[in-house]
Amino acid sequence: LFLYCYTAAISAHMLVSVVLLLLASATAISAHIQTLRVLIFPYIPDLNKDGLASLRDYIKREFELKNKGITLVVDGDSNTNLYDLDKMQKYLGTDSNAYDVVEADAVILGELVTANLLEPNPVPSIDVKSFFPFAVNAVTYEGNIYGIPTLVCANFLAEMTSKTGSGKLDLIGNFRGSWTLPGYYLSAYVNTHGELSMYEGVNSDPNDHQEEVNSIKQLSNRCLRTDGSNPCTSGKYKKDATEMANDAIKSKESSFLGYSEVIGEVLHLSKSDVVVESIAIPPLGEKEMILQLYTDALVANKNTYQTKKDAIEKFMEFYTSDEFRLSYAFCGDMVPIDDTSCTRYVLPAKTNFYQNSRVKENILYQQLYGIVQASGISAPNSQLYGKKEYLGNTLIAMLNYEDQKDEL
Repeated sequence: LFLYCYTAAISAHMLVSVVLLLLASATAISAHIQTLRVLIFPYIPDLNKDGLASLRDYIKREFELKNKGITLVVDGDSNTNLYDLDKMQKYLGTDSNAYDVVEADAVILGELVTANLLEPNPVPSIDVKSFFPFAVNAVTYEGNIYGIPTLVCANFLAEMTSKTGSGKLDLIGNFRGSWTLPGYYLSAYVNTHGELSMYEGVNSDPNDHQEEVNSIKQLSNRCLRTDGSNPCTSGKYKKDATEMANDAIKSKESSFLGYSEVIGEVLHLSKSDVVVESIAIPPLGEKEMILQLYTDALVANKNTYQTKKDAIEKFMEFYTSDEFRLSYAFCGDMVPIDDTSCTRYVLPAKTNFYQNSRVKENILYQQLYGIVQASGISAPNSQLYGKKEYLGNTLIAMLNYEDQKDEL
């Protein structure tokens, strides 16, 4: 009996020791798992009609497979507002709802830097020469690089035909929005005064530049319908870009003014019924044909960078990697990577993306790349935030839009 009790006591002691050891190990492992909070750029067509949930899940899954010690939280949907400085200060703030990395539009980079929100040179190992030079210019402010470019965006003019459509729409496009209309004005300004005049245009008074404004009016007037209405200037297309896509699908012939990814939405929704016959820079301004591009970039929260530096660098390297950029462009979150049924037609900021064999075989991608490479310049990365309201309201009055108020 004594031997039995002694043996049982020893066994119980060993069991307790093992349990304590396992608990200690679990605690140690848990302590080494870091949570990284990321806010992605959500203003791309929702091709899967799930509020970009499949894309967010895909990013999380792929990143965590390659980085076992990091739990990734990915946000970004229709409720996100990356163009409101007050909200950006919260996104890049210090509380528990703030983000360590935000995929922002570099058009407000200067304002974010001035507000002391961003960590300079967040990934020293990334080769900036692998990006379009104008994209690097976009993320550079006062001599420092504050972001890693992901996408570049611009409005293109595409001539489309639909196999099943009827009639002709001379133009489908959006000429409303507190950023959109000033953006067209700046395109007209640099095409009249040269690419070095961008900031001069930001600070100009449209009343003194009637020719530039007239070129916007001339282009938007191509949207006039037989009943006298103009969906391009009424705000109809601003509220629902998918309606733009559907109008292009219904029309046998149309000129379509929009971002490359919205052109991609037209092609996706039409299930190959629509064909892009040609693509060009919108005719805004008097002389040059310069394409103004906006750059989306990953920026690091200055408040959390030092404690999460390694995780931040790993995510930025993953998100801008050739493998992920290719998968993102060809809807890897929706279809197998070798499936050719879905193309987003986003424009990655890395130039070697366009040398991939799959991209080189895509005629539309090569046309877009040719224009961007030859004619692209960076949109302003500061000052426009504070000037857009005046520019927009002035332009609306000069263009005689019925609705005299524009919101983001």
